[in-house]
Amino acid sequence: MDFKNNRLTIVTTIIISVVVISFFSIFFSQAIKENHNKSNSNKNLSTVKKVSFVGVGDNLIHDSIYSSSDRRKGVFGDGQYDFSNLYSEIKDEINKYDIKYINQESIIAGDKYGIHNYPKFNTPEAMIPTLTKTGFNLINLANNHSMDMGSEGISDSINLWKKTKLYTVGLYNSQEDRDKPLIIDKNGIKTAVLSYTYDTNGMKPDKEYMVPYLEENKIRKDMEKAKKQADFVMISVHWGDEHFHNLNKTQIKFAKLFNDLGADLVLGSHAHVIQKSEWLQNKDGKKTLVYYGTGNFVHNMLGADPYLEGMASWTFVKNGDKKYIENAKFTPLVFHLERNQYGLDGKVYRLDKYPVELANKHFAMAGSGKYNLDNFQNIVKNLIPEDMLDMNIKKQ
Repeated sequence: MDFKNNRLTIVTTIIISVVVISFFSIFFSQAIKENHNKSNSNKNLSTVKKVSFVGVGDNLIHDSIYSSSDRRKGVFGDGQYDFSNLYSEIKDEINKYDIKYINQESIIAGDKYGIHNYPKFNTPEAMIPTLTKTGFNLINLANNHSMDMGSEGISDSINLWKKTKLYTVGLYNSQEDRDKPLIIDKNGIKTAVLSYTYDTNGMKPDKEYMVPYLEENKIRKDMEKAKKQADFVMISVHWGDEHFHNLNKTQIKFAKLFNDLGADLVLGSHAHVIQKSEWLQNKDGKKTLVYYGTGNFVHNMLGADPYLEGMASWTFVKNGDKKYIENAKFTPLVFHLERNQYGLDGKVYRLDKYPVELANKHFAMAGSGKYNLDNFQNIVKNLIPEDMLDMNIKKQ
């Protein structure tokens, strides 16, 4: 037996074994470390929570609108309505988002009150399932037409909406409901929604709690409660001067107040035309995204200007202790209205998907489609920051 050679073999074997063990130890150690890092990365990603919102303006149902919808359903005057055509072109856009807001401008108090036009509206109950099927799930009820059917009409309207699974804000049947902010808990994010109106056309409800007005002391109390209960606070507010793109003193005053109190977003309506959008920042560095006015949505008003409308969209993001807004956009819309076999009949379109051929048929554009569409684009570009504008610019 060659002891020297045998010892060499043993030593060599030991060295090789040590190298192999070391290699695999390093390899598995690195693999474990990478898996740990990947796990932590995934864990961090899972803490990022998002909820997306979209909001449109005034759903103001004039007699020409409900009359054409009556004819679409079949026998005119039978109390049956088909409103679905009005929203068919914009439905897919609306349903890209988690929470879908609309201002139901004309109250829906119930068909027992009769169907009414301006100046005191009452919209057919059939509008409620139409909005539901379109995808809207957050309905604002506080505006200057809330009292059109009186205090009893407010109570009956609330009861009709309670039969749905939709969120409603802005009208209340008790002090308890008025004092409790609407909290939407979606995708792990809690959003408080508060609603106010500048007035109800000079009429006041029987009970003060029924309609929330722009009153600073009450807004301060509401904001204090909302901030304690939610990650974000959204304000729906009915304000501004009708048919004016410029802001009035009330808008400027209360936008500043909302920002000072820590609101995250303000969504405005009432002017029947679009108004500017901007970020406000208070002395503490708190930023508030303000859409002063999205204009109309469905309506029948005179002149072309009220048919340029807007769709606001944004995403609330919660990343650990950080909370912020991303993807803040303003999408210009057009409500097309033309005379056909049903009467004055129409649909909502994105402005950048609304052809001049169709614009020429619009009853308020009187064949001047190109002129009006060019004007609409100029208005939008003057009011909306470029980084917020969701519109493919095109020449007609």
